[in-house]
Amino acid sequence: MSSVYACMLCFFLVVLNPASLALGAAGSSGAAGFSLPMVPHYRTAAGVLEELLPEGDAEGGVNIRSIRPKMIPYSGPLYSVRVGVGSGATQHFYKLALDLARPLTWMQCQPCVPEKRQDGSVFNTAVSPHYHYVASTDPRCTAPYGRAGRGRCIFDVEFQYGGSSAHGILGRDDFVFDGSGPGSPISSVDGLVFGCAHSTHGFDNRDVWAGVMSLNRHPTSFIRQLSDRGLAGSRFSYCLVGKEHEHLHRRGFLRFGADIPDQSHARSTALLHWDLVKGRGMYYVNLLGVSLGRRRLTAITPAMFKFDPHSLRGGCTLDVGTAYTLMAPPAYHVLAAEVMKHMQRHGVHHAILPPAHKLCFHGTWDSIRAHFPSVTLHFYPESASLFIKPELLFVETMHQHTHYACFAIAAYAERTVIGAGQMLDTRFTFDLQHNRLFFAPEDAI
Repeated sequence: MSSVYACMLCFFLVVLNPASLALGAAGSSGAAGFSLPMVPHYRTAAGVLEELLPEGDAEGGVNIRSIRPKMIPYSGPLYSVRVGVGSGATQHFYKLALDLARPLTWMQCQPCVPEKRQDGSVFNTAVSPHYHYVASTDPRCTAPYGRAGRGRCIFDVEFQYGGSSAHGILGRDDFVFDGSGPGSPISSVDGLVFGCAHSTHGFDNRDVWAGVMSLNRHPTSFIRQLSDRGLAGSRFSYCLVGKEHEHLHRRGFLRFGADIPDQSHARSTALLHWDLVKGRGMYYVNLLGVSLGRRRLTAITPAMFKFDPHSLRGGCTLDVGTAYTLMAPPAYHVLAAEVMKHMQRHGVHHAILPPAHKLCFHGTWDSIRAHFPSVTLHFYPESASLFIKPELLFVETMHQHTHYACFAIAAYAERTVIGAGQMLDTRFTFDLQHNRLFFAPEDAI
């Protein structure tokens, strides 16, 4: 599931204005919509998971209705959603970490080897009356899934980082979503396909997550299954809220279909589906270049982000399940060198810290934050640029009793991935029907 597992250290057809129609059509056509309230949840310095329960909705004026599961971000930042799985008296609620990279929602099921500790008991298919296996003859049992004995369909999911994986059987059961407060409705969707993992390797679930919820564009993902039932309008949107806003009593929402706010003012770029035919379905965008502060780094070229259809390496994706941004090494080394020069001009010295050879800078957060530069990612067309404010590019840390601020972008050979840490306070809207990504800053109050 992206870097949930290994990256914890370290989201139209009008001629003159195509954006306004695409982002307003769902609401005007009566398409279904629903929202998932986010509840900030952080690991304290003592290692205790601390849940923050803000009151109210910072996105006033938007209708919240239908299915409303709670979403909980964990330090990283990483985000999960609380859902009920199963039927009758056997139904239990589980926390599933969100992922835009993998094609399948999955969770630990009995028996699971090793059985990782999680919130709640491990799901037992044998006592859920509505649970059914997906047959090997089912049309959905195609790549990346395979056929196994006794007519069952198997999955074998490998995550992007750290060699983590999950293996098991595809099944169908009821999913239930609890409301965000007193009087909120409880809604359910029956017969959703998901994976029952009976074996995992390297699944770092922080003793909390039961598995993963996929927002990928593959037909077996959560968003695609709901859209096929007319429940999501083939669109979802989120604005991730950071811990620094807890005093504002702010909560964000993962929104679907008609519940998405108007984004006619947003910038947009094409969503590319280079790998869907390979059974994957990540969200690619055409990244052209990078600026540091107001200066375009001309040594970073579009060729550094080119996708190779044969090896499936390269390109630029977005993933709320990746804690921080990862960048193709040729582009990263140019950017890192310029960041070091920028900080050195302000008298701030760098250090390379183990174990991941992180680029860090000496000093307390308050003493050097004024010198942090911003970064802008330039997509096609050039007007579609994503501004990342300075405080989202550095992470405060301690090493051997010394204060550092570490750069929150790292080199990654497989591809460039825009992670959750650099998505904060910006609303991203994924329109799968029109293959567009819309994004715009969103106020913190």
